[in-house]
Amino acid sequence: MSAVIQLCILLILNFIALRVFADADCNKTTTTKGFYDCTLQIDPSYQSSVLTKRSAQASRDAITKWPNPKLEAKSISGENAGENVGSTELSLSLSISDLLVKRPALSKSGRSEEKLKMVEGEESEFKSKTQLIKDLYRYRQIQDELELVNEAIAAFKKIEKQFRSRSARGPEQDITLSLVELAQGDYQLQKNHLAVELNEILVKYKGILGSGFAFKDEWLPQLRQAWPNINQSLISKYTFELRKFEAEKEKREAEKNLACAEAWPNIEAGPVIERSTEGPTQFTSTGFSLSVDVPVFNWNGGARALSRANYEKAKLNYEYTLRKADLERDLLIQKFTSAVESLKESTSSVALKKKHDQIDGLFRQGLTSSTTVIEAHRQISEFTESRHEHELVALESLMYIYQLSGLDPSEVLK
Repeated sequence: MSAVIQLCILLILNFIALRVFADADCNKTTTTKGFYDCTLQIDPSYQSSVLTKRSAQASRDAITKWPNPKLEAKSISGENAGENVGSTELSLSLSISDLLVKRPALSKSGRSEEKLKMVEGEESEFKSKTQLIKDLYRYRQIQDELELVNEAIAAFKKIEKQFRSRSARGPEQDITLSLVELAQGDYQLQKNHLAVELNEILVKYKGILGSGFAFKDEWLPQLRQAWPNINQSLISKYTFELRKFEAEKEKREAEKNLACAEAWPNIEAGPVIERSTEGPTQFTSTGFSLSVDVPVFNWNGGARALSRANYEKAKLNYEYTLRKADLERDLLIQKFTSAVESLKESTSSVALKKKHDQIDGLFRQGLTSSTTVIEAHRQISEFTESRHEHELVALESLMYIYQLSGLDPSEVLK
């Protein structure tokens, strides 16, 4: 089966799968993992990654195809002294140099191309999965940040209303009123920015799941209270980058071998059969044909020099990436550990809400100044944003750690 036919079959099967999953109703799911599994199957970016992996073998077959034999026929007829004369020659030849010299290099090139496409497909799959999970987390984070912003704007409006209701204000009160107005304007800008970010995520999934789609609270993962302990011995250093450079090095090495193989003369050989006619006499002859290109003008020097340079470049990239692989793995674990420690030491959402209500209560009782309220809201907002940033860092690091450990990124949802 040719590579083109294989690829067409894969495309048809994938289209059928998309139609089946398109009929699935993700709204029926009630858990984060259920929504993740359902959405992933109709996410175009994920399905494209699956196709990339499936086409890896087809790309190998396209490169390592067998050379076809060449069939030649020649017929000559005439007349001599009133008698019919002629001959018919049939020859079949096959490129020996393609089979014995070029094909091993092509086979290695095909395997490296398959390996490279497989890694690219797996990396694209991983990005699709992690992006879906990060979108769910970020959607919940934006909702939390919007709630704080709205509460701050409401508090500032109350302060502004109190000051404007006074018939007379001193210079200090005018300054305080200006500060409240500036803070209110700043928070309004934050609200607009968060609303746009929230809508961007929503529009993305409306494009996947339909224009009537809306996120449900039960789909949004909450802030983890406990993070897993990491066993460094189970984490591989073979990152996507290292695996791609390894496949690239193998591909360039195969191209170098192929350039050297193409410098060899092309040798074609095969059987020959000839049937001759001289009047009433007919006889058949058999033999063997051999043709050889004479490499007088071209030894493929330019292609060989270029392939050697490309191989050396790929080799350098691979060796450098291999040397830093262990360091990057340690850095990944350090990022995860540091982010988790920061989250453990930070104030909980319940405690933060309590402090927020306490500050507003003290202001209503006249026990604290408006500038203190402004500063308190600012610190609470910045603290929440920082905690969300650390949460995303821990989440991304953990998903990559799971991938290097041979696990699916969705393990973070358990």
